[in-house]
Amino acid sequence: MSKISNLIFNGEKHYLTSSYGKRAQISTAAGKTSAFHYGTDYGTYAKKIMQYAIEDGTVLSCGVAADGAKYVWVVYPRIGKKFLHYHLDSVLVKTGQSVKKGTKIGKTGKTGKATGIHLHLGIKDLKTDKYEDPEVFSSKYTPPNEYSSGVYKVTADVLNVRRGAGTNYAVKKFSSFTANAKQQIKRLNSGKACNGYVKGVVCAVNKVSNSCWGKTPSGWVCLDYCVRV
Repeated sequence: MSKISNLIFNGEKHYLTSSYGKRAQISTAAGKTSAFHYGTDYGTYAKKIMQYAIEDGTVLSCGVAADGAKYVWVVYPRIGKKFLHYHLDSVLVKTGQSVKKGTKIGKTGKTGKATGIHLHLGIKDLKTDKYEDPEVFSSKYTPPNEYSSGVYKVTADVLNVRRGAGTNYAVKKFSSFTANAKQQIKRLNSGKACNGYVKGVVCAVNKVSNSCWGKTPSGWVCLDYCVRV
């Protein structure tokens, strides 16, 4: 299906059953579903299969919702998102637990307002706390250390810009950045200069070296602290 769902199910067979957005309400034993679907549903062919963390993160919360659905929220700081795994049959993590790619989250189920075994995946932005379409986000998602040329947005508070592709190279100063970079930094940093790209800076990467280092017009940055846009 999508890059994200394939990572969550570790390649196990699944299919999209309900997209993000408006939809007809469905009656279930736990009550009617909402008229707006704040996530994407993935069926697993009536099998209770394992779900996994997609990269380094932390379990924000887990438990049982008011409608009886078992759930887990996982925060992924690198990409600035939190994922909701809903309708689980079982939960295999605890609140506050650190996870990494491949950590078992729980098994797909049909708890709560569900008529069949599936995953309801919700994604929220950490900054705005607003839901977004998982399939749209998935099309932009780049896993750590799997980068290529393109346009990226900085997710770190401050990201060093170096003279070469690695931490052994000197850090560049604000005065050596391009005019575009300087303008973005000041706009996003209350009018102040900063010796590094601040969160939200958008930059073009025309070359990738040493797995995670991207060359921007102002210098080299570690793409583990960026997300593709």
